[in-house]
Amino acid sequence: MERPHRALHASLLDSNLDPKEIEKAKQGQKADFPSGIPECGTDALRFALCAYTAQGRDINLDINRVEGYRHFCNKLWNATKFALMYLGTDFKPKAAFQLSGHESRMDLWILSRLSFAVETCNAGFETYDFPAATTACYAFWLYDLCDVYLESLKPVFQSGNELSIETSKEMLYTCLDVGLRLLSPFMPFVTEELFQRLPRRQSNPAISITVAQYPIPEKFSFKNEELEKAVSFALNIIHKIRSLRSDYNLAKNEKLEVFLKCDDEETKTQLSGLHETILTLTSSATIKIANSEEIPQGCAITTISESCEAYLLLKGHIDISKEISRLEQKKEKLSSQISKLKQAAEVPDYESKVPAAVRESHSEKITLSEGELNKLIQAIETLKIMDS
Repeated sequence: MERPHRALHASLLDSNLDPKEIEKAKQGQKADFPSGIPECGTDALRFALCAYTAQGRDINLDINRVEGYRHFCNKLWNATKFALMYLGTDFKPKAAFQLSGHESRMDLWILSRLSFAVETCNAGFETYDFPAATTACYAFWLYDLCDVYLESLKPVFQSGNELSIETSKEMLYTCLDVGLRLLSPFMPFVTEELFQRLPRRQSNPAISITVAQYPIPEKFSFKNEELEKAVSFALNIIHKIRSLRSDYNLAKNEKLEVFLKCDDEETKTQLSGLHETILTLTSSATIKIANSEEIPQGCAITTISESCEAYLLLKGHIDISKEISRLEQKKEKLSSQISKLKQAAEVPDYESKVPAAVRESHSEKITLSEGELNKLIQAIETLKIMDS
């Protein structure tokens, strides 16, 4: 018996199935799980089953998804460990959480996202909508806390400003404490282990997360849609600049100057207090809001919105001739792929013989590839102008 499938096959042998059916089932198990079923842990399985309940009584369980939640457990562990390093061994939270009035826009943003997660989880439990609750927990930890807020804190803790540092520490602790308690019903073991590593508030001295009060909306009514809209706009800028850096094959430690051209005061106001976050999350040397006359030659450009464009100063940071050659090769390869995709869609009876889902997927591939091709053409043209 092959080692990866030993446990799977054992359940078949301990049954009343006909030998031929057993052999057929073995082959099916090998096809479905060529490397066996990986160990994912109780928390990951529990979380996955709760996330699946929207499907009804029968669940088509995807092992890869369960394994993904195991990686999520690792992310929780690493994020908490990293956050505790920021807090330090001598950190003591306030007796009860309250705003000090010194919070940054990013502090208030993460509090708004936390309030949304608290509200969604409570509503999910009340209506037995467990997928909504698991999604809220997952999104808060992975996308809001880990991907954005923790990264945005780096310049704060490097600034030496004690008031800003202490304010952010209090907010970070609140995120960990509340975030773990939100997640506890779905992942009781890893959250308990991490909860035991946190200092306690006097208002919540529970010895275990299993008996700690579950966060309720009445205590977390800090949603701020206007601020969330502003940060969402800033995150879009970050995404576009990162994409631009990737287009030109720039190393992460290559710090470039970025210029933002905003055509209206509303856009400028939206970005107020978020420059440092954009600077940090794009690994840029400087971020400056500028008009057309202040933007130097040799910049790559990306459109953020109807009223905002971002310029990345490339001149002096890349070998232009070498980069043009690389992008030309990539363009030729992509053009060939698009031609093949279009030829496949032009065969006789394509519309009648090919299932609608396959045709739709094929069409999406062509659209995405053409979009990427246009970006390559634009990048090449920008470099040629710089080289002239």
